[in-house]
Amino acid sequence: MATQSRNEFIERMKERLDDLDEKIEDLKKRGDKFEGEARKEYENRLHDLREKRREAKRKLDDIRSASEEKWQQVKDEAEHAWKALGNSFNYFKSHFK
Repeated sequence: MATQSRNEFIERMKERLDDLDEKIEDLKKRGDKFEGEARKEYENRLHDLREKRREAKRKLDDIRSASEEKWQQVKDEAEHAWKALGNSFNYFKSHFK
């Protein structure tokens, strides 16, 4: 049962990252309309968002390689990273409407 829950969690996180990749790509395209300082800020925040996405991916990789004893701890860390990523994404979207 624990293995199944672990595999389900991994699959769910992978789907969420794939969905986020599409949204980030859309944001990248929308950034073309900005100029000057606004564009620079947009690109900096997009870079930060991508870095948080990479961190969430690293946590997912950690879950895949974690022992059964450590997987719950790594899962909690991944959920925390995902929450931070979600907050950053929502802030980014609200800031650049």
